[in-house]
Amino acid sequence: MVDANIGDEAVVTGDVKDESERLSKVLTRIFFEQFPGQRHAPAEVARSILLFGSAGEQPPDFAPEAMVPGWFEEITSGMSIDDYVASVFLIFVGARMNRGIFDLRWLEGAHFAELGEVIDLDAVRRTFNEYLVTTPKAFKAENRKWQDPLPSPQKKYAFNPLQDKPFIEIEAGTTVAPWVQAILMKALPPSIYFMGLRAYRNAFSRDLGHIYQHYVGRQLRQIGGLSSVIPEVAYGPKTSRRDSCDWFLDLPGVLVLIECKARQPIESLRVGGDDWMRSIEESIHKGINQVNRSNADIEKIAALNPEIDVEKPRVGLVITLEPFYINNNPLLQEELPAADVPVAIISVGELEMLVCADADEIARVLLEAPRLAANEIMRLAPALDVPTNSENSLLMQTWDSLPFFRRLESYVTETTPSTTPDP
Repeated sequence: MVDANIGDEAVVTGDVKDESERLSKVLTRIFFEQFPGQRHAPAEVARSILLFGSAGEQPPDFAPEAMVPGWFEEITSGMSIDDYVASVFLIFVGARMNRGIFDLRWLEGAHFAELGEVIDLDAVRRTFNEYLVTTPKAFKAENRKWQDPLPSPQKKYAFNPLQDKPFIEIEAGTTVAPWVQAILMKALPPSIYFMGLRAYRNAFSRDLGHIYQHYVGRQLRQIGGLSSVIPEVAYGPKTSRRDSCDWFLDLPGVLVLIECKARQPIESLRVGGDDWMRSIEESIHKGINQVNRSNADIEKIAALNPEIDVEKPRVGLVITLEPFYINNNPLLQEELPAADVPVAIISVGELEMLVCADADEIARVLLEAPRLAANEIMRLAPALDVPTNSENSLLMQTWDSLPFFRRLESYVTETTPSTTPDP
């Protein structure tokens, strides 16, 4: 399949100069097509609540431009983010148990009455009708909008409109979700991010950058054992102040320089378009460069915060809000800027697993990984030894603190009708 894609693209574009870049594009398309379906639902849903909902936190002294209290209610005419996420989750579980079908008439039945204690059923109706359903005609038009501008090899990897409206109304009152996993995606951070972006434009992106950075700090503080989490430091002359990397993580025998990037992968990266590297340049490139700068200026930074131990070996982490699958694509790694210290590029989902290990284990991996690094880019997962029964306490506490999550999943599994009832 890969050979066919490379050949097709060469014919279409007439470009046979860089086989390596072309192969890298093909691999990237395949990764973005296959890997997103492997998300772990409880962790992803809990992260939405931690970033945007009732379990969210904002950094001290942070003055948001867009993400002020009630921002989500403003763009949804009164629906809370928690109710929206719970509604999507309920609809997802119901459709999953019924071959892609969800019928709002189920909510009228006595077996759903109890759910009204933990979820606003009117919010479920609104979420379904306003955010999840489209018509065949509208779906086809949206699909053409994304596919028509692309050359043939890229068309099948274009944005799938089912990710925005996963249900298609095939006749009055009858809807079906051809891709059930797409329903869940509507409750996850990328979908909520784009809802905010459409309403508040770049102000929302700027706010999310600060909130995401704070969230990474919350995760780092869960590491057990001898560790210290140190926030960024402003340094340099008053006329040209600089910020260090976002966090320093002091572990036994190693100092970790951490940069957080909330930038989302763009469509041209997913399909391998002409400017396919732009979102990587605006996120991962900048992250590596920031780690390099903080490493070069470490003495100046440490002079302002003596907790930063300049005598320890240093490594870097660039932590992205969404995965870019850099570790799966060595050809893409060749496009990254040179790192002055060994750097690992991980998603926040990988961080949430990493912090389940204790400080000694994380330090061991970070000290051993550079020996296998290519171009100073480390891979952590193969060497990390996290007990299989480990759970991220912040994610699990969030999941457990909101009664509809666990209750809905078990309740709907037992009570959702196996077929759509007659009107």
